[in-house]
Amino acid sequence: MAETVSAQSLERAFRIIDRLIRVMEPLDGSLTDTLNFVVNGETVTLSFMEFTDRIDHVPTIEENMKLLEYEDDRKRNSYTSKPQIQKYDYIFNGRLKVVIENKKHFRDCQSYVLEDRLGDIMIELYEAAERTKKAREAREEEERQYQEEQRRKEESSERYDIEVDRTFALTNMAADYEIACKMRSFIAAVEASGVSDEQTGKWVGKLKVSWGRDFWTLGDLPPGREPPFFVWKSGEKVAGLVGWS
Repeated sequence: MAETVSAQSLERAFRIIDRLIRVMEPLDGSLTDTLNFVVNGETVTLSFMEFTDRIDHVPTIEENMKLLEYEDDRKRNSYTSKPQIQKYDYIFNGRLKVVIENKKHFRDCQSYVLEDRLGDIMIELYEAAERTKKAREAREEEERQYQEEQRRKEESSERYDIEVDRTFALTNMAADYEIACKMRSFIAAVEASGVSDEQTGKWVGKLKVSWGRDFWTLGDLPPGREPPFFVWKSGEKVAGLVGWS
């Protein structure tokens, strides 16, 4: 406030603030450390600005010295730049303006002074608080909708990943089942061929043990017995595909 109001007008500005807050405190109004008003739970900015009058600038001693140096230099060098000295000064004139939320303003004029408009200023503070509340709620709703949309996208992505995993598992199961059927047919064909040499017999015997040939009849697999080839993939028991689960 010190940058926009003269020291002479600061006391008056503080008196206006004091009168406003005294009336608003019973209505749960309060004042922050930065001299902003808290109305119905919303912070409302109230600022002061003092008007100025324009007067002709009176050059200072230093500025006069620069002008003299310029005149001397110009006699020797026509390209010497003239010092930039302001033509006018702007001085505070004691007339104040109150600005609420950088929108609505009240000011001293010939018809009235700010002290005569304290009621209107207070009403505007409450209206500004309501506008701030609605704007905040709109932002919060927008954020809620955004978060909800992000949640839906995340859930959709998770469902997609689950379907991909299931499809991958089913593909593996189908491939394993196809191999199992081929091995079953192969062992049956070897046995049906009547090959009786010792080496082939041992090999077929190992296949029967490894592939559970003796337990291929559905429902005959003992509890806890699982053919070594049928492993767990993506949480699915491949043996379940042929009724072993």
